Amino acid sequence: MNELKSIIPKDWLPPCWEEISREESDTQIIIKIGHIDPENNADPLLTSGNPTAIVDGEAVTVHAVSTRGTMAKFFETMTKMAALGWMQGYTPEMIQQIRGQFNQIKNEKYDTSADLVIVKYPDEKSAAQTIQNQITIRTQGLGAMVIPGTDGKLQNYLENEAVLKFMTAEQIELLKVMIPKMQEQQKDAFQTAGMNYSVGEYLSCPAAIMEMDNPAYKTFVTPKPKTRPDPKAFHGGGFDPLAGKGILPERPLASPPPETIKSYMAIQVKKYVISGSLIASVEMLPDSNTFCEALTKYKIYVETEKVEGQTYTTKHLVPVASNYASEGYINKEEVEKILAGVISRLLQ
Repeated sequence: MNELKSIIPKDWLPPCWEEISREESDTQIIIKIGHIDPENNADPLLTSGNPTAIVDGEAVTVHAVSTRGTMAKFFETMTKMAALGWMQGYTPEMIQQIRGQFNQIKNEKYDTSADLVIVKYPDEKSAAQTIQNQITIRTQGLGAMVIPGTDGKLQNYLENEAVLKFMTAEQIELLKVMIPKMQEQQKDAFQTAGMNYSVGEYLSCPAAIMEMDNPAYKTFVTPKPKTRPDPKAFHGGGFDPLAGKGILPERPLASPPPETIKSYMAIQVKKYVISGSLIASVEMLPDSNTFCEALTKYKIYVETEKVEGQTYTTKHLVPVASNYASEGYINKEEVEKILAGVISRLLQ
């Protein structure tokens, strides 16, 4: 098999992802990746916030897309406000300086970043022990952890001759007292948090898993004291005047969130162990078919109205329905495909 640093090529990510940094050796690789914010490429007509626009030489009323808002748009807005004198004490140059400092910490082109860590162990047994240690540490404490490649537990090393050469008798006795206390504190902390740990599978590979009850699910299924309003009805009071007329894209009723929150702490692939925030978050990401409004597509709706015998027309620029996969938002299926590709390479 090739060395670890050659297993994950530079072009391993889909187009909407980029590598931010990479540290690699023959036994470990740490990759930080960023997901390109799709809203940076949205049609300005849909996201500018202007109530009117000129389309094909005609004035139209704009019904804006609901977006999360990008940092790029935030800095552009602040720069314009500073140029107009609406931000006392700030100049456009100062805003750009702040923008540069921000981008050194988190590049505004990304809406999220994550890391992926792959460690190569001497053999599959050592890798499997690392997976088990993820559970042991959280259920029995640090002192019960088995060092990969050995048959002893951490607390047993306090009686090892090699260790005794570097520690005084007082230090050894202090650690013997501290380790059991640390174990109990750890166990109590995790139990209080309501977290459950187990070894299961992810994409047919052994995985250390954390699960806990999802507070959002309990809130969702709790009976509401008031009846839910009809989403198709027009209620007035600041709502879009086209709402309830079957013209604007209709957001589907919310589905119940999962009953439990699941997170993968580590995944074993033969003698490799994968960890990092990318695998930890995959189960909590929205599905690819999650509803959203298109960022680059719209339709024109012509509204006619008669007033005192005269017919007036108004053209409306209306957003259309779409989903996360089509618009390029990060989603669960996309990340699963990335992880499947990594696992496939490690299995070769």
